Amino acid sequence: MAATGLSLSAIGRRLQLDRKTVWRYRHNNLEDLLASAGDRGAGVLDPFTDYVQDRFQAGCTSSMQLYRELLALGYTGGYHVVNRYVTSIRKGVAIPTLAVTPSPRTITSWIMRPHETLRASDSAQLETARNACPEIAAACDLAREFTAMLRHRQGHLLRDWIQKAELSGPEAIGIFADCVRQDLPAVTAGLTLSYSSGAVEGHVNRIKTIKRQMYGRASFTLLRARILLQP
Repeated sequence: MAATGLSLSAIGRRLQLDRKTVWRYRHNNLEDLLASAGDRGAGVLDPFTDYVQDRFQAGCTSSMQLYRELLALGYTGGYHVVNRYVTSIRKGVAIPTLAVTPSPRTITSWIMRPHETLRASDSAQLETARNACPEIAAACDLAREFTAMLRHRQGHLLRDWIQKAELSGPEAIGIFADCVRQDLPAVTAGLTLSYSSGAVEGHVNRIKTIKRQMYGRASFTLLRARILLQP
């Protein structure tokens, strides 16, 4: 439909899909999307597959017996799931147990927090992720360098950071660095000077709140008085 010239909104109306969903399927490879969907989430049996495989190798091959043992361990699924998995072990086609991988949101939280505030277990898992994926390691180093510039007002280091991000950083950070370069003087000032627009943003939010409270209920005169007279 996109090849015929229809817009994303038009395709969304015809297929009864959100415009963002249409954009996602229009701009991503279908095989990648299917693979992502297949990997999403953990099955109800996934936390117990190690146990099932160990017990099977130890000689317990009864699906019902394994099901009862799993119930005692906190398994909440049905018997047929266990039986299907045990059958796949018998046939030699069971998928090997995969290590539990932290979610992108979790890894991001580890990267953005000061290293000294991380628990030892979190720090170890982050180091494992860094060693397993060079892109995560590069993103971690660049994010922490930028955070240090922000906290310590080291705007004079921004040009070097942008160059490093564009040359060796992941694609997303490279795009961010290019956007920063386009507004370099303003960003440098923000990373150097002690001034902040926080007070202005606070007043803007206060005014918006008062407007919403009074919409259709009072005159402009009262609105003006409430805004000018600090409550």
